[in-house]
Amino acid sequence: MSLCVAGGFAAGCAGSSRTAGSATVPFDAVVLSVERNQDALTSLSGEGELRVETASFSQGGDLDILLRKPDTLQITVKGPFGIRVGNALVTRTNFQFYSTMQNRLYTGRTTAENMRKTLRIDLTFDDILALFTGGRFLAGDRTSPDEIGVDGGDAVFTFTGGEYGRRYVVDPSTKLIRRIYLIDNDGAPMIEQAFADFQTVGGVTIPRTITITQHQSRQRFTLRYGQITTNTEHIQFTFSAPGNAERVELK
Repeated sequence: MSLCVAGGFAAGCAGSSRTAGSATVPFDAVVLSVERNQDALTSLSGEGELRVETASFSQGGDLDILLRKPDTLQITVKGPFGIRVGNALVTRTNFQFYSTMQNRLYTGRTTAENMRKTLRIDLTFDDILALFTGGRFLAGDRTSPDEIGVDGGDAVFTFTGGEYGRRYVVDPSTKLIRRIYLIDNDGAPMIEQAFADFQTVGGVTIPRTITITQHQSRQRFTLRYGQITTNTEHIQFTFSAPGNAERVELK
């Protein structure tokens, strides 16, 4: 099983926005709630299950996450019997990714292009951190959404400018993000992030279930945390690759 995650993005609110129905919570209050929750998290250690589903197969394994803000993330994927399939150590500047099946070590700068090539993660480093901890608003999507609406009791904030649209679906009672969509010019979802089963751990509210769906390629990745620890003072990151591994340096 490959070490893959994919992501989507999101949206905001303002007085000049076009409103469908009535929003159930002020947008600025949602942004404040989400940012406070994210800012309260300094580190995370999580163990869980990862399931990958495509049109042709479905496969599962175990996933370990070590995360320390603002600069370090380690992802380890294990297959049957706890056999390590892939291991990645990513910082703001550089990354290392070892594929057990290929016996290949990839190294390079932490750029969007290199993340797509190795981890299949089409996100910035900050957005990758947010993906594993409940999502957040893009820096440019924290004011003036183009549309405000309601969907089944949830507040919906949409941005339509730029290369693609972004839509956030928010629980008005908790002011936390339930879903984030990246949408095409026709409003159809391209990529979706979904967050569910929230639990407060160490003063931070974390989703225990995270789902990433790539609608056009019909792929879905589901992470279910079994154990989560937050804001541990000392986290040890350990990364190694066999001496006989093929080295591939990405520019």
